[in-house]
This record gives sequence, structure tokens and C-alpha cells, in this order.
Amino acid sequence: MKELLTIIPVRGGSKGIYQKNLQLVNGKTLVERAVLAALQIPKNRIVVSSDDSKILDSVKKYQVELVMRSDENSTDSSTSENVVTEVLSELNISEGVIILLQATNPFVDILSLQKALAYIGSNSSVDSIFSAIEKNIYLWQLKDSWIPIGHEKIIRLPRQLNSRTAVETGSYYIFQAEKFIQEKTRFCGISEPSLTHIWSSFDIDTEEDLIFCQKIGKAFDDQIF
Repeated sequence: MKELLTIIPVRGGSKGIYQKNLQLVNGKTLVERAVLAALQIPKNRIVVSSDDSKILDSVKKYQVELVMRSDENSTDSSTSENVVTEVLSELNISEGVIILLQATNPFVDILSLQKALAYIGSNSSVDSIFSAIEKNIYLWQLKDSWIPIGHEKIIRLPRQLNSRTAVETGSYYIFQAEKFIQEKTRFCGISEPSLTHIWSSFDIDTEEDLIFCQKIGKAFDDQIF
């Protein structure tokens, strides 16, 4: 296995929830939960990148490296790719395997993450992996009117006859550093999904999301920590 680096990007500002990444789910902040999940991966160098010293101070007690984000990468329009590029440049890293771990997904499926790492480590034809759930859904998009995406409006096939569909969860992304540097995207080269449990797909964006995850936190933590 190549050298492994986990990057946890956590901004201080949040439009929906004040200090979102310091909110608690089952007694642990969201950034702390991400760090604790990453610490379960052996031989894993962990970096927390933030524009907020309070967030960085909150995880100093763990075996992680702290990177204060530049002003340029601390705006609402800054992307995760911008943060990864900045961290790789600051640490002078140009090769290895990168895990991008999102703190707003509080329930990381460690087993699926470990399987994905083993898969990308043994399969030279795959350059990037994203966490996903397999789900048969019917999407609609509003243009001048609501139109179906990827399906006929009046046809509903039995589930077993539909093509397999993966829905990205945002919990984690894994990619080859070399390919990322070339293409500047987490979906570099050949991408494949890593199928995970539905509970690992919960993402906190609103107060309602936070309350929901706080209520179910105890039910899943034994499977994570």
C-alpha cells in the first residue's frame, strides 16, 4: 500500500448552522468524529485543514497535523479540490493515496472505507473511489417545467429490471495523489463507487439534519468507534 494521507476539510463559517463542525453528535463534535474515524485506519497520516483556530485547537489532543487554510481557500466558493491542492503543496506531497473525509457525514462506515482502500491498493485500473449507496430512485429536474432525468415519465419497471444506480453520499473519497495533481478533481482517472450502509449517507446541512443525527447517534456509534 502506498503512503496514506487523510485530509479533513472543516470551515468555521456555515450559512445553515452556526459553527456546524463543532456541533455535537452523541457527545463528540463533527470534526472530532471525523478524526476518530480516520484514526482507525492503520499507517494513516491525518491532516485537519481549517480557517478557524477554534476548530484546529479542538483536535490538538489527537495525533493529527493542523493546517491553517489560506484566505483564498476560505470563501463560500472554495472547493474541496482547492483545499486538497493547498494541503498537498504545503506538505510537499506528490504521490500516495488520499482520503478526503467529510466531517458533515457523522457516521463513517469504517468497514466499507477499509475495503475501498484495499481495492484501490490492489487494482491498478482504478484511480478514484467515492462512497455511495445503491438505490433505485426517480429524479426530476425543474426547467420550464418538471422533467424526468434518466427515465420515462410513464414507465415504472420492477426494481430487478432497472439498471444498477449508485447515489454519492459524500462521506469519503479516495484517490491517487498523482492523478489528482494532474486533473485537479477527486474523480480523477477511472472512478468507481464504494457501496456503504444507508446510515453512513446521512449528511448534516440543516438544523433538521443535525437534530435527526443527534437523535440516532447512539444507535450507530458502536459500529463506528
